Amino acid sequence: MLPSQLLSMQRYCPQSTDEVSPMITCQTGKINSFLDLPSEIRNAIYELCLLHQGPIRGLFAEDHPVHGLTSGLLRVNKAVHREASSFLYAQNCFDLTDAIQEADVTRLLGKIGCTNAGYIQHIITDFPEFDKLEPENVTLEKNSIDLFRKLKSGCTSLGTLTLSPDSTSEVLLKLDALDYPKVAIEALTLANSLLRSDTFVNDIVIEMYEHSLSGYLKRAMESDGWTIREIEDFEEDWGSVRSYGDGRDLYDDDWDNGYGYSESDDHYDDEYDSDFWRRAGD
Repeated sequence: MLPSQLLSMQRYCPQSTDEVSPMITCQTGKINSFLDLPSEIRNAIYELCLLHQGPIRGLFAEDHPVHGLTSGLLRVNKAVHREASSFLYAQNCFDLTDAIQEADVTRLLGKIGCTNAGYIQHIITDFPEFDKLEPENVTLEKNSIDLFRKLKSGCTSLGTLTLSPDSTSEVLLKLDALDYPKVAIEALTLANSLLRSDTFVNDIVIEMYEHSLSGYLKRAMESDGWTIREIEDFEEDWGSVRSYGDGRDLYDDDWDNGYGYSESDDHYDDEYDSDFWRRAGD
């Protein structure tokens, strides 16, 4: 079904029985290019072409494409590329559970560029891992600290951080098995400090399998302002199936020099970014 915004197009371009002209004439004047369309119509088109039904996955595996996106809009011209990119990165949710270490995140952010990374608002990742869980000695693994710090420095507009059910359930079962509940509470407090450091993220959502959380751990997380979402085993709460398609490459190194550009604050090629997503529309 078309978005409601498209249903309002008649206000701008009344229906006519005349033969369709190559140039659209609306109440707002002649439409010579895509950017001449009213913003609400452009946003509706972006929603149809660039809004993925579920989290976008497979960003770290070069043989796993992302399907369901009509990414040709990114290749129209620089102006459309910038506007479409802001929608693509801000409105979609990106699953980064395949990021094992900081270098993986660094590589991804380098591919999309710091401007686009700054648009990202919704991420799914794994629960921070702990190094020590002992009385008076509760510490996080350095790799987890580095990974989240890299996300914080790159994704400056991040609003919602969702922690995946597999990693969350594993960590919570480990905390629940400790002989000292105070250690478990201290561990959750430490994780909360990492995730909320420097207002890194506003909303923390915990996805976990049903019946895998003790009452005192649940109360501790809720007191920290975390949202707990219980799901059935292997159920995709976002409404999509974990499928990576037919094994075609997500990345394509055979990109041309069409209209690449370099700016002082973001040294990357928008044509490169376009090809990063091009396979999604194949």
